[in-house]
Amino acid sequence: MEKGAVLWRRNEPVDEDIWDDSDLIAAYDRAHEQIKKEIERRNRASSENSSSGQEPPTGWKQGDYCIAIFSGDCLPYEAKIKCIRGKYCIVHYIGYGNEERVLLSDLHPSEGKKARQAQQARAGSSVHTSSMTSGSYQYHTSIPNLPDEPPWSRADSLQLPFPDSTHSTLSMPPLPSLFLENSKESDALSSMLMAWYMSGYHTGYYQALQQSQQVEKCCDHK
Repeated sequence: MEKGAVLWRRNEPVDEDIWDDSDLIAAYDRAHEQIKKEIERRNRASSENSSSGQEPPTGWKQGDYCIAIFSGDCLPYEAKIKCIRGKYCIVHYIGYGNEERVLLSDLHPSEGKKARQAQQARAGSSVHTSSMTSGSYQYHTSIPNLPDEPPWSRADSLQLPFPDSTHSTLSMPPLPSLFLENSKESDALSSMLMAWYMSGYHTGYYQALQQSQQVEKCCDHK
């Protein structure tokens, strides 16, 4: 190559707005606020049940139904206690197959059989969506709303039950209604949101592998 040859020349100014992540930050703030409101609503419902004479259990035991906060999205879900060791327990989220180690003090009373049946139905819908999107992903540029999808079954190494399915390998979680039609949003924002989504998936997968060791240790010492 001739010395001093020009390899690239910028003829047009770079649009500085392409690096503006204010829309992404605003979307995260909105989702976070909705999560807080949902937890507050659950806490109020629990307080109302207590005031109406439904006392929360003073001691949990294996097989009890409860409400636990799923670490994947920090939202409450109906669950069943699989085993207890010390101040921790392993809970099985109804309908999803996820199992997680949580503090007994963080559990809340179950809202009843109807609530568990409703969650079971939502779980089946979530798995159906996941199977339809496993081949290819179609998404549109938009600001994400708070996902309605409950915890995804991410722990392949746990060999946990996966509703209406016999997958032997880890399935990609469904796109949780994050991407809606909106022609005003840019392709750059869409790419950032997809990267954000995939980062969360792989982070959750790693966390599930770590939790599998805790599940085995807890259940081996029952």
